[in-house]
Amino acid sequence: MADTLEEMVEVVKGFVGDSGVCSYDRAVKAVNQARRLLWNKKAWTSQEEYVQICCVNDCFTLPSRYEQIKLAWIGNRPASLADEWFNATDSYALHADQSCHRGIVEVGGLHVLFRDYTTHPYQIGVMAEETEDIGVELMFEAQDQYDTYHKVKVTTDNPPTLAKSDLLVKGIRGVTKPITKGRIRVYAYDTALEAKTLIAIYQPNDANPTFRRFKAPRTCECITLYASKKYFDLTDPKELVEFNADAMIYAVLALNSRENRKAQEFMANLSMAVQEQEKEMEGYEIPTAAPLRIANFQRPENLIGNYLGSPSADDYFFQPSWP
Repeated sequence: MADTLEEMVEVVKGFVGDSGVCSYDRAVKAVNQARRLLWNKKAWTSQEEYVQICCVNDCFTLPSRYEQIKLAWIGNRPASLADEWFNATDSYALHADQSCHRGIVEVGGLHVLFRDYTTHPYQIGVMAEETEDIGVELMFEAQDQYDTYHKVKVTTDNPPTLAKSDLLVKGIRGVTKPITKGRIRVYAYDTALEAKTLIAIYQPNDANPTFRRFKAPRTCECITLYASKKYFDLTDPKELVEFNADAMIYAVLALNSRENRKAQEFMANLSMAVQEQEKEMEGYEIPTAAPLRIANFQRPENLIGNYLGSPSADDYFFQPSWP
């Protein structure tokens, strides 16, 4: 059972620093430093989860909570991830030309909206969800009707009042946003239709947000993903810590060793922290076979060619460099 942040603070605060005495805020900082230290050491099960996302114009935008897509499903069939060495597929999907299984391809670039509004030029509308966020300023880099880019500042009002920009725009390519208490909603307010369309929702931790966008198969309305989470500091005392108490204690000790410039001691404590978390993962593993993952044989990468001697066929050796 996972511990909350305030529970984990009570567990590790006696191991923070050389004295073993620290304040609550210093212990919270140590917990987050230990989490960051362990975060990318392995694909921990506590860092991955399922999420269902709706598509807009055959595209979906990966929420800021997630960093990488591991697997995807459209309906009850797996979808291939383009430019991945291994794809989750089945034999029917490989040969069905009309199947929705045609792969997911990243559009490229970084985006600040999950939907582009192109019906008419619009005013940028901003709405806070919490009263603590009244007066928060968001700065947008927006394109007007004449393809000129402007810095457009919009300040949140008392919710549910929609604060709107004076300038009419037809696109947004950048936004500056501080960390907030609650979510911030962004709308395209069409003055011709007198209607607003939701084009972005920024989470409290989204500071200067950017998102990855992917192209889904045509007619796809909703997609299910298995994705790894992105690291964020924990601030709410009731938030759950992803790692167990024993792993966190050794990770905090590793931080102490690093501060004291004791490299071998640091590596020993870090290794113990990883081992403690791995022990917990053993209880989640299911000792059964998994569906076959088929390699993308069309990509001739990771091949090392060596030419020796005369130019005969026998003198060429290709050795695949397997992961």
